[in-house]
Amino acid sequence: MSARAAESPDASVGRKALGLVELDRLYPGLVPSFVVLPVERLVENWLELKAGAEALVDEFCRGAADDVAYGARETRLVASIALDDVVVAGALTEAADWRAVSVRTSALAEDGAEHSFAGQYVTTLDVPVQPQPVRDAIRASVASLFSARVAAYARARGIEALELGGSVVVQQMFVGTTSGVLFSENGRGELTLAWSRSARNTTVEGENALELRVSKVADRPANLPAPERLLDIAVESETRLDRPVDIEWAARGTRLALLQLRPQTTVALDYELAWDCTNIAENYPGITLPLTYSFIRGLYSRVYPAFFRKLGVAQTVLDAKQQVFRNTLGYLGGHVYYQIDNWYEMVRMIPGPSSNQAFFSAMLQPQRTPGEAPRRRLGLKGAVTMAPLVGRLGWLLLRSNSMSKGFSRTFQKRLNRFESIDWASLQADAILSTLETMRGELLTLWATPVFNDLRVMIFHGLLKTYSFGPEQHADYLGYLHGLSDRASIAPLTALGALGNRLRDRHGSDATADSILSSPDWTATRLDIDDYLARFGGRAPDELQLENPRLADDHASLLALALGTDPEGRPPVDATARSIRGRLGTRFIGRNTRQAIDWRERFRFNRAQVYGLARTAYLALGRRLVEAQLLDAADDVFWLTEQELDEAVFGHAWNSDPRAVVARRRAEFTTFEARSLARRVVGSGLIAPARLRDDEQRTAAGMAAGMGVSPGVLTAEAIVVHEFDPTVDVRGKILVTSHIDPGWTLLFVQAAGVVTERGNALSHVAIIARELGMPAVVAAMGAVDALRTGQLITINGTTGDIDAAL
Repeated sequence: MSARAAESPDASVGRKALGLVELDRLYPGLVPSFVVLPVERLVENWLELKAGAEALVDEFCRGAADDVAYGARETRLVASIALDDVVVAGALTEAADWRAVSVRTSALAEDGAEHSFAGQYVTTLDVPVQPQPVRDAIRASVASLFSARVAAYARARGIEALELGGSVVVQQMFVGTTSGVLFSENGRGELTLAWSRSARNTTVEGENALELRVSKVADRPANLPAPERLLDIAVESETRLDRPVDIEWAARGTRLALLQLRPQTTVALDYELAWDCTNIAENYPGITLPLTYSFIRGLYSRVYPAFFRKLGVAQTVLDAKQQVFRNTLGYLGGHVYYQIDNWYEMVRMIPGPSSNQAFFSAMLQPQRTPGEAPRRRLGLKGAVTMAPLVGRLGWLLLRSNSMSKGFSRTFQKRLNRFESIDWASLQADAILSTLETMRGELLTLWATPVFNDLRVMIFHGLLKTYSFGPEQHADYLGYLHGLSDRASIAPLTALGALGNRLRDRHGSDATADSILSSPDWTATRLDIDDYLARFGGRAPDELQLENPRLADDHASLLALALGTDPEGRPPVDATARSIRGRLGTRFIGRNTRQAIDWRERFRFNRAQVYGLARTAYLALGRRLVEAQLLDAADDVFWLTEQELDEAVFGHAWNSDPRAVVARRRAEFTTFEARSLARRVVGSGLIAPARLRDDEQRTAAGMAAGMGVSPGVLTAEAIVVHEFDPTVDVRGKILVTSHIDPGWTLLFVQAAGVVTERGNALSHVAIIARELGMPAVVAAMGAVDALRTGQLITINGTTGDIDAAL
């Protein structure tokens, strides 16, 4: 390939010089004075020099000359450069009134459509307007046309021939207070400014550069490093040239200097997305079917804007963040993830200090954090705007308990109305309409549980980062113990009492099947119904709509109850630990535990909503079966909310739900066999099309575990791949992928627990601490690395797992 000048009368001076001429024509007064010296006039022996230099570069690009040979011949060519004294003198005359000049190379090969050669040619700054310094700078620019650096750049890009030529630009120095570059497009509809607080008008590179991205469509920010006119010029130039541009600039106060304009060689069209399921996998483990994912995505996109409205965030800000709210989740190979960067984006919207990000990380424990949050520089105007928001946040925190109580009363009242509906008697369109009404009625309240999550985040963050250092992990875990009303333990206590009643009535050797066929089943059914009336919303993996509830399968509940220890677990002190921390630790700890208490109750409320939605969707599934659009009612869970809406309300001209279900069943078979890491990253033109795991494992195949409930225990491991109410875990260490609230009825019978998912605020961690059970979470790979019957030792403080692997 060949890089040659365009065939036009002015092309011989190079695009850099042409760009300056055009800028000066379009924006007079903004371009410092300059003079263009074409090399064919500037260099007396140009034709001879050009022939020798082009031959040298061509040989190097073809591999016929090595670095040593190139260097020797380059030195001789540089020595032969003969500048025309008359041309140089003319330039000095032009610059006579300038304090200093910059001398720039404008090469023919530079700023091309395919190759920019950016930074390859010499620019000399702050050159005194004196004959010898100016001559030396001009000579250096001419020599750079065929420098080893330029030749290496050409060869690396497969350029086989390089036409040499162009000009040298001598320009009056502009002494600014800031200087930098502007790229008119970064692939995200934004202008990017990179600058330094320096008087030198040079392109800014390296880590010392400051950077600001400015949306092309939103209002301009107030903290621009240069006059706003620069951004207008960039947009105008991009439109005129029909491609993004790169502008070098300098500024002093309100005065702007344009130093160079050229086409932007590349636009970063690749993008990267990161997903993390460390936290959310507790609620959505394994494969989640499409209806559940579309259902929860809709909930998240509604709930979080309502939460921020409660905080007092302006609607204009919320409107600008709609893409963030719509993309809090990811659906990869049938698995639910957090699109983690968007969660940090939402955290940055919370009024208050930049430490909110650290608090969020402490609560969520993602595999990677975005690094230290930049300190917020508000200025007077920003402080005035932020003060009411911070004040409102503080006021809401003080009222958090009363708000939570109010939520519970109103929620239960509204939920009761929807629980009284006979979904089986509703027409298909009425089912969807009523579901939408239910969402509106209940989700308008859900800003309060989300606010309580914020309360957990803030006070837990203070507890972990302020009250206790990393070396006080055991004290920190101890301080999390001692929930006020132990609502999470109530289902377990009731299950143990139910088990004792079953054994008293049916004998210690009774099984679920024998009870179901017993003549006393009618009397037993009253006990079962009483338990289900209080805790029937619980179920393993209860936030996945496709999973049955306890009320759907009496045999499972009977097996769980019969599996409880007749003597119960030894009593555990339920009071908060009395540990001396830093000033305010008692207040921080009390608020943390109260918020966790409410969080656990809200989890049960959420399970009630999902159980109700499951009932409604199954009713709709039966309608689709009756209409011969599905084979079975639970096939409905393979469809999305949008697809159901299309089928019922006629938004799809050719709706075939049965075919969609069949195709997805086949696709999900491959998903079942795939194991995804806790953190997954995608990058490329379409980021999710190319995924890679981003997680470290030990040689044994397990990720390092996290201790969440103190205690050291040596016992036999029992590896459980999926929930089984009949498995006997008593006295053993239960090893499983995850434990959500529905699993609790099984895992509390164990002596200890190891899970692949979770963190210190997970349901499994909270319950384990309350029961005094050693627990290790986030030990990714444990299910495959450990085996049933193996003797292992777990440390619930350090997270260590010792086993003969």
